[in-house]
Amino acid sequence: MLLFLGLHSKMQAQVVLDSVSIFLPYGMDTSCPGTQLMLYAVQSNDTFSTSEYHWYINSTYTGVRLDTLYTTAPVDGDTISCHLVYRNSLGLLDSFTSNSIVIHRSTSIRPRVAISLTHGTNPDCSYRPLTFYAFPVNGGTAPAFQWLRNGLPIPTEDSQAITRIFADGDTISVQMIGNSTCSAPYNDTAISSYVVISRDSITASISIITTRNPICLGTIDTFDATIANYGVGASLAWYVNSTLVPTALGPELITSSLHNGDIVYCILRAPDPCVINDTTVSNVVTMTVITPLSNTAYTILTRGANPGCLDSPVTFTGHYTNFGVGPAYDWYVNGVMVAHDTTVFTNLYLNGDVVTFKVHPNDNGCYINDTFSAPSVLMIRDSTPVTPLVSLIGDLLIANSGGHYIWYLNTVNSCVGGHIVPGAIDQTFHPIAPGYYYAVKDTNNCQSVCSNVIYISLLDVKNVYKPTVKIFPNPTTGVVNLDWEGRTVNMKLEVYDLLGHGLLHQDIVNRSTYETDLSYLPEGNYLLVLKDEDGTKSTHKIYISK
Repeated sequence: MLLFLGLHSKMQAQVVLDSVSIFLPYGMDTSCPGTQLMLYAVQSNDTFSTSEYHWYINSTYTGVRLDTLYTTAPVDGDTISCHLVYRNSLGLLDSFTSNSIVIHRSTSIRPRVAISLTHGTNPDCSYRPLTFYAFPVNGGTAPAFQWLRNGLPIPTEDSQAITRIFADGDTISVQMIGNSTCSAPYNDTAISSYVVISRDSITASISIITTRNPICLGTIDTFDATIANYGVGASLAWYVNSTLVPTALGPELITSSLHNGDIVYCILRAPDPCVINDTTVSNVVTMTVITPLSNTAYTILTRGANPGCLDSPVTFTGHYTNFGVGPAYDWYVNGVMVAHDTTVFTNLYLNGDVVTFKVHPNDNGCYINDTFSAPSVLMIRDSTPVTPLVSLIGDLLIANSGGHYIWYLNTVNSCVGGHIVPGAIDQTFHPIAPGYYYAVKDTNNCQSVCSNVIYISLLDVKNVYKPTVKIFPNPTTGVVNLDWEGRTVNMKLEVYDLLGHGLLHQDIVNRSTYETDLSYLPEGNYLLVLKDEDGTKSTHKIYISK
């Protein structure tokens, strides 16, 4: 068993950082000397509103603090980077340096041009317009464009973009005449690759996937639909076991109400006349849904006691059911984790400490409780009482300090294995039978080490409890009267304090009544011992009140 004392867990806040990357637009990777370059910076986390972009050329700050750098200054071989300065999630000043771009300048670059479809789809229906855009490379400051259909110029289409309705089988390309200063010895005219137009009816398609399968009962699961060639005005409907899910109207279904064997699918309805199939059913997903196991945890005190003493270690053992293979378990004292990955925990506790055992599964199984906290245990601790010293005064056993006691009777000279004397809970105790006596001081929360052992025999203590005399008043202010009710006695009178110190010794000769003055003693409890001629002793507790 391990003894964990004074452990403290350390928690650190997670710092959210930021980064930045830079890029050149298409076709600007190699450019003419003196051409204006446009570089863009992209921040990874745009929630950092106080960010600044510091642009550098060859490690020299340009003074530009925007997310875009326009410059004609770089020459061949220059390196450009961006330094992002921001405050992180802890509010501290932080920074990040982007990738570096090496600038390539050349005095002889072949002009090129590429085209891209920027609006519409291909293939598509015959009545829908398409938009193409021309992207020049080394076209100079004012390139001219001429769009071509089937290799022939299209009248009036001399802009950088073209929007038209094209016929099935048309080939679309563009001719560019540049005015670059560094195109020689190449021709200033360049023609793009062509795109073949496909104009026909289209076939809609749909497929669905799920985030997780199998899942636990009651767990949220997400389904996503991928659709294509659906035209205009399409809609989606989700179904579980042929029942429409009315709240799911888009390409995503989020649900936590699935059961084992449920069938999920989606229907695409495409009313566009260009679409051949106006209703298309997706693939079917059959769900495996697992009923969570009921799991629990509890603790057992396996060594020590509660209530108990502050200096006595206590061991708890944690038990759990239905947490799968290799669960993790932790021990907490007053909400702070103090032990990990052990089911047995030994510690010293302060009064009022709260001990908690927590278990959570690690095998991705299905459980009602992802983390279960066993019922917490409130520790009741007290200082260990001083070991008592027991004395025999007259016929009375007395411990040397006040408080609550447990008295034991044993058959051997040992304070181990004795039997509790029922009802004997005071500082003083009249022996009830011969044997070995000892006492343990008890605070109700903590017990002392057992006292010394005293042997009592009836030869030593005679006529125990025999009422032979009346003693009054009790409590008294000092004067104590003894009355043997007409019987003449010869007695020895002794008075002790509760520590066994003798305070008074008097002889009573041929008297049936007797008066003694104890007013000189401090207020408190005292023991009055009477011993007659045949050895009979009786001990009486009196209280002097001032």
